[in-house]
Formats: sequence, C-alpha cells, structure tokens
Amino acid sequence: MITNEIFPNERVFTDFCDLDRNWGPLLFLRPAREQRMSVLRTALGALLLGLPYGLFATILLTLFARMFSHPVPSLAAFPLLLTLGYWLVAQITLARAWNRRAQRLVRLAAWR
Repeated sequence: MITNEIFPNERVFTDFCDLDRNWGPLLFLRPAREQRMSVLRTALGALLLGLPYGLFATILLTLFARMFSHPVPSLAAFPLLLTLGYWLVAQITLARAWNRRAQRLVRLAAWR
C-alpha cells in the first residue's frame, strides 16, 4: 500500500487516537479528525494527567523518603515534571501525526 505519510508510524498514532477508549475521561479533548490538535489542547490534557499522577507519585516518594530517612521531595516538582513530559510526548508524537492527517483531510475535502 502506498501512502503519503511522512513517517511510517504516523498511522499508528492516529489509529490510536481515533479510538474512544484510548482517551478515557479526556475524550472531550479529542478534536474532529479534520481539526488540528492545538498546543492548548495538548497542554490541558497533560495538565489533567500530570497533576494527579504527579501528586500521587510525590506522596509515595514522600512516604518512602520518611521511611528511609531521606530528604522529602518538593510537592510541586514531580507533578510539574510529569506534566511537562506528557505535553512534550503529546506534541512530538500524537499532535504532529494528528495535525498532518487533519491537514491532508482538509486538502482532500477542498479538492473534492
């Protein structure tokens, strides 16, 4: 099959994003297939994932630190780091593939 996708894995990312179950409670953030995935949308998704998971990890790290008499980590460091990590991954992989496909779909619709 010949495709005009720049990266072979691009279809893997867009197929993953097309499934409702992969979005879970963040399904409201998924744009229409021909709509671009904005930086704000990926940032909001990263924030909604990074903060709770980061706080949970910080709580666990604090408990282990106290158990083993190590310094307690900062409350904000891990949630911010995790949020930034989620956002970077979303921007570099998912949003890039999604936006390329959206652009192709818009061009195809205009051509028809």
